[in-house]
Amino acid sequence: MPRSAKGPRLYLRKARRDPRTGRALPDTYFIRDGQTELGTGCGPGQLAQAEAQLLDYLNGKHGLTAPAQPPALPVPASPPPPVQDERRDPAKVLVAEALALYAAERARTSGLDPATFDGFIAKLLDGWGERTLDQVKRSTCQAYAAHRQSQPNANYKKNPAAAPRVSSETARRELEELNSAIAHWDGEHKLTQRPAVWLPDKAVSPRDALTRDQAARLLKAALGWRREADGAWVRLGPSARANRAHLRRFILMGLYTGTRHKVMRLLLWEEALHQAWVDLDKGIVYRRGRGERESNKRRPVVRLPPRLLAHLRRWRAMDQAREIALRRDDEAFRLVSVLHHGGKPLAGKIRRGFEGCVRDAGLEAEITPHWMRHTAATWLMEGGADMWLAAGYLGMSVQTLEKHYGHHRPGYQAEAVAAIGRRAPPRPGPEPASLARR
Repeated sequence: MPRSAKGPRLYLRKARRDPRTGRALPDTYFIRDGQTELGTGCGPGQLAQAEAQLLDYLNGKHGLTAPAQPPALPVPASPPPPVQDERRDPAKVLVAEALALYAAERARTSGLDPATFDGFIAKLLDGWGERTLDQVKRSTCQAYAAHRQSQPNANYKKNPAAAPRVSSETARRELEELNSAIAHWDGEHKLTQRPAVWLPDKAVSPRDALTRDQAARLLKAALGWRREADGAWVRLGPSARANRAHLRRFILMGLYTGTRHKVMRLLLWEEALHQAWVDLDKGIVYRRGRGERESNKRRPVVRLPPRLLAHLRRWRAMDQAREIALRRDDEAFRLVSVLHHGGKPLAGKIRRGFEGCVRDAGLEAEITPHWMRHTAATWLMEGGADMWLAAGYLGMSVQTLEKHYGHHRPGYQAEAVAAIGRRAPPRPGPEPASLARR
C-alpha cells in the first residue's frame, strides 16, 4: 500500500558538501514538497524566518493571499531626564527667598498695616534669612520663639533694659507669617516636601470690659486730664490735649460700635473702594470698602447710634473748617481720614497714645485698644440685646458672642437658678393596701 504524502514541510539538511569543491556547507532549512525541494537560506538559528517562507509557499501553492501584517508599533522614545528645579527642593531654597516673594506679592493684601507687615518680615529675616526651608522644624521654631521672647519690646526705645519683653503672641504672629510665606512659595513652585511650622500655644484672651465709670475716666484722660493718686484731676497743657484728639474719637466710636481698631484707624469721611468709610447722611459706617472682599474678620455695615452720629457730624464740620484754613497754604490739602494726627492719617498703631490715656486715667496697664470691642459686646449683653442682632451689629458670629459674652445677659441661667431652688413635686407612692384589695 503506498504511503500518504506528508505535504510541504521544513527539513534541516545537515553535513552537506559542495559537489565541485568538496567543502562542507552550512546546515540549512529546505522546504520539501514531494520531489520538490526549495532552499530557504535559513540556518538552525533562523527557524522563524524559515517558517515564514513555508507559509508563503503554501499560500502561493493554493492561490491564497498572505494576510496583511499589522504595522509595527512605534517604539516609544525614552523620556527625557527630569529637570532639576532647585526651587522645589527645600534644601536649596533660602527662607529669605520665600519671604521676598511673599512680601512682593502679598504685602498689599495681607490685611496688616504696612508698618506691622514690614516689621514681621524684618524680624523673620533676622532670625531665618540665612537658613534654608528644610531647616524649618519644631526645634528651630521653638528656638526662634524663645529668642524673640528674650528681646525687649521695640516700642520702648528710650530704655530697652527696662522695657517689657516680646510676648508669646507676637512670636506666634511672626511664625504665622513665616508659615504663610512658605505656603505662598509652595503654591508657586510646588515643593517636594513642605516644612511644617511649629507655633506657640495661642494666648487666652481675658475678654474683660470696662465699667461705665472706667470708660468715663478713660475718655476724660483723652480730653486732656490726668488723675492724681488722691483722685483729683489735673488739666494737661494745650499740646497734650491736641495730641489726644484722635484718641477721643477712637474711644467713643469703639465703645458705641465695637468696631475693630484696625478698621477705625483707616476710616474715611468719603466713599472709598478699598477702605472703610462713614455715610453721615444715612448714619451708617461701611466697615469695608465696596471693592474689598469679606474675610474671617467680619466687617458688616453698622448703623450709628444717635449720640455718636451727632459727634461724627460735629467732627466732620471741624475737619472741613480746618481743611479750608490749611488749603490757603496748600491747595492740594485734604482732610479725609476720620482719625488723624496733625492733619495726617495715622501711620501706625495707636497703642502708645492709648497707653498714655490709660495711665493718666489711673487704670490697669493691661487695658488695650481691643478692650473697646469687648466693652461694647458686654454692654450689649448687659442691656438684654437680642443675640442675633447684637452679633450682626458687632461683626461676630452668634456662637462667639454667646460663648464669650453671653454670661453678661440679665437672664443668664435664670431658669436654671430658679429650677435648682424649686421644690420638686411629691412623687406618687404605692396604693394603700385597702385600695389594692378592692
